[in-house]
Amino acid sequence: MPVMLANLSRLRPLSFLMSFNLTPRFLEISDLTFIMLCVIAYSDIVCTITHNAALIYSEGNYMPSKTFVCFVYLLCFISSVSVASEYTPLDNFIVKAKSVTKSASGTSVVLIKDGKITHEVHVGMANVEKQIPVDTNSVYYFASTTKAIMGLATLQAEKEGLLSMDSTLRQLFPNVKFSYINPDNYSVRDLLSHRSGLTNDAMTWTFSYTGNHDKKQRLHFVSSLKQHPKIKKGEFGYTNLGYNLLAIWFDENYEGGWTNAIKDLVLSPAGMKNSTADVDQARLQNWPIPSPYSYKFRSGQSEIYMNKNNATLYSVGIFARPNDWGKLITHLLPINAERSAFPKSVVRASQQLLVTDIDSYFSGYGWGWMHSKVAGESVLMHTGGFDGASVQVSYAPEKNLGVVVVHNESGLIANELNGRITEIAYKMLTNQDVSKLIEFHQEEMTDLAVYVEKAKAEIAAKREDLSKRRSISPSLKSLLEGVYENTDVGRLIIKQRDSDLYLAWGDLRSKVYSGLADNEFIVELRPGKFYELTADKSMSVIELKGWQFQKVR
Repeated sequence: MPVMLANLSRLRPLSFLMSFNLTPRFLEISDLTFIMLCVIAYSDIVCTITHNAALIYSEGNYMPSKTFVCFVYLLCFISSVSVASEYTPLDNFIVKAKSVTKSASGTSVVLIKDGKITHEVHVGMANVEKQIPVDTNSVYYFASTTKAIMGLATLQAEKEGLLSMDSTLRQLFPNVKFSYINPDNYSVRDLLSHRSGLTNDAMTWTFSYTGNHDKKQRLHFVSSLKQHPKIKKGEFGYTNLGYNLLAIWFDENYEGGWTNAIKDLVLSPAGMKNSTADVDQARLQNWPIPSPYSYKFRSGQSEIYMNKNNATLYSVGIFARPNDWGKLITHLLPINAERSAFPKSVVRASQQLLVTDIDSYFSGYGWGWMHSKVAGESVLMHTGGFDGASVQVSYAPEKNLGVVVVHNESGLIANELNGRITEIAYKMLTNQDVSKLIEFHQEEMTDLAVYVEKAKAEIAAKREDLSKRRSISPSLKSLLEGVYENTDVGRLIIKQRDSDLYLAWGDLRSKVYSGLADNEFIVELRPGKFYELTADKSMSVIELKGWQFQKVR
C-alpha cells in the first residue's frame, strides 16, 4: 500500500518533512521509498553535515536554524526521491528560493487547470518558533486581493436590486452631510475602479492599521471626504478608499454588515467554507491562522506583533484557505459557466475592463481585478500585502487556468516570489518548458538574498543607533506621558514602563526613542518603518504622520 507524503508529518521521526507539505492526492511514494526516507532521517552523517552547514545570521549572531535544517533535508529529499507530480520543478524552485533567502515563513500555492484545482504545495512554517508547518488547512490573510471579492459582492448586490453601479454617494449615504465635495458627482463605478479622485488618509490609515473607529467615526470619515490635490476625478489612483466606502454602505444597508454580505453573496455560494471576514470569530474557533513574519524583524525568525482583527479588516480583507480562493476562481472560468455559483451576467461584468493604459505592470483595472499579461497569457489578477502577509491571485479566462500564491510574510522576498512563481506556473500549466526560466529565477533569488541581507543589516544598524542615543530625561518622560486625541484618527497613549516610554495608537505599538532634539522622538510602528514624533515645548500637543494630537490627560 502506498504511503502518502502529506501523512508522513504524523510520524515524529520524519517531522522535518512537515515544512514541505503537498496535497496527498498528487503525491504517492512506495513503501520502499518510505523506508529509504527513514534511513535518511536517522543518518548521523546527514544530520551532522546538515547541522553544521545550517548557520544563518540572526540579530548579529551566527546560530543553527531548525528551519534552515529543514530546508537542507528537503533538498536531500527532493533530489533523491521521484515524486509523481508534473509540477515538481515548481515545488523544488519554491523550496530552493526560500532556502537561499532564509525565508522560514510559509508559502502556499494552488494551481487551476481546465477549470479544476490540479495542484497544491505548502512550504515553510505557519509558526517558526513552534515549528508548526503550513498545510492545506492553513488560513492566510489575503489582503487587497479581497477587492475582487468585494467587487463581485457588489455586482451580486446590484443583481438583487440593492444598489446600482451608477448609484451616487448621495444615494448611498442620504443622511450624511458632505463637507467638501458634491456627492452627486461620484458613483459606485468610480469608487470600485479607483477613478473617484477622492481621498481621506485618516480613514484608510485607521481601517488598515489602528482600528480606531466605530459607526459614528465611520460616518464622520464619509462626511469629510475630499478631492485629492493631485488626482482628478476620472483619473486612476489606486487606493483602498472606494472599497472602504462600500464596506461602510453594506454595514448600513445589509443585515450583518459587510462581513455578512461577502459571506452571503460570494463566499458561501462559491463553497469557500474556510474563508471569512470575521477573523475575531475565526480566532475564537481556533482556525489554523499562520503567524505573521517579516525579514525586517529578527530576520523573520520571530513573529511580528501586528495581527489583523475585525477593526483593521475594514481595509477590506478576508482570511482564507488558498484552495478556497482556488474554488472561487473555478467559478469564474468559462469552462464552468454552466456550473458556476454566480449568474453569467455577473461573471461577465466582473471581467469588464473599466480603466485602460494605467502603467507597465498592468494594462487596466475592472471590478477589483487588474488586467495584465503573465507568461504571454491574458490574466485578471490582484496583488495584496500587509505587514506579515503577501499574496497574488490570478486567472486566465481564455485558457481556464488560475494561480494562487500566498505567504505569511511581507516584504521583498515574498513579493518577488509572487511574480516568479506565477510566471513559472502559467508556463507549466500551458505545457511549456520551464527549465531555463527556473534557472533564471533561481539566480535572481540568489542575488535578491544578498540585497535582503544588506537591508537586514541596515535596519539592525538603525535600531542599534536608536538604542544608543541619549535617554529621554525623567522630566521629559513625565511631560510626554499621557493620553492624546485627534478627531480624525482617534486616541494615542504614551506610558512609561520599566523606565522607558511606549506608545499605543489603536493596534499600533512602539517604544519611544529620543530624536535629535528634546522635542523630537522616533517610533517604529511597523517592522523597519520609522516615524518621527514631535511635540511642542509643553508636550501638550504632539504630531505623528502629519496628524496633531491634543493632550487630554
